[in-house]
Amino acid sequence: MALITKHIPHGFASTGFYWKAAGPRTFVAPPVGEDNSDLEVEDEFLDDSDRDPDYVVEEDLIPTASGSATRIQPEEMPEEDEDEDDEEEDKAPPLPEFLQQPHEFFMRMLPIELLEDMVYQTNLYAHQKDVSTTFSIDIHDLMVFTGIVLYMGVMRGPSIDDYWALDTRMSQITEYMSSKRFRQIRALLHFNNNENAKSSTDRFYKVRPLFSGITKQFLQVKATPTQSIDEVMVGYKGTMAGNLRQYIANKPDKFGYKLFCRASIDGFIHDIVMY
Repeated sequence: MALITKHIPHGFASTGFYWKAAGPRTFVAPPVGEDNSDLEVEDEFLDDSDRDPDYVVEEDLIPTASGSATRIQPEEMPEEDEDEDDEEEDKAPPLPEFLQQPHEFFMRMLPIELLEDMVYQTNLYAHQKDVSTTFSIDIHDLMVFTGIVLYMGVMRGPSIDDYWALDTRMSQITEYMSSKRFRQIRALLHFNNNENAKSSTDRFYKVRPLFSGITKQFLQVKATPTQSIDEVMVGYKGTMAGNLRQYIANKPDKFGYKLFCRASIDGFIHDIVMY
């Protein structure tokens, strides 16, 4: 019986995945030509060809219930028709009947009654400010103005002039309303009668009808069992708000009006209290 000496590099552990041996390790090898059948060899290190010298791989072997099959011949996959796949992708699934379109959902949150009141109060304020004015708006003008304001909130420009400027104009805005008309509506837009403002103790008198109207609609949306209440800032950097303008350092809009909002877990706000 021969002795085989194998040197293990210094620094490796002696057990486990890493070895660390202080010196060479000695293994006992069986004599050449003797029967080694008594030696125990782990099966996981042997394949079928090691167990049987006459082993032949069967190409079309079908697996048995016991799972003893050595190899499964893969079947050829049918060729896919690219034209059919393209047609299936082009066909969008039909929308459920109960699912509202964006415009319908928007009108649900901002009903026509509230829009009509906003049109009336805006025209009233324009005549209170100048009796001889020819300014007047209708619901269509107010809807276009509202859509432009929402679009500006998504596609933010450095200034209002940039949306109509020759080099930076946006056709989604310029094709529906001129810059002069937009500025007129923006300056005269009102939600309540100014003549009754002095006799009211509500510091949010001018915007109270708007907030009351949209909050009433928000409350009609079904809330989730899990809800949260937190502060929300309406960004405002002007100087006309007095001490109603707040400062919260950890908000994206640090200056503005503070609101307390109750929202569902999906982020939908159901109730608003103005601070």
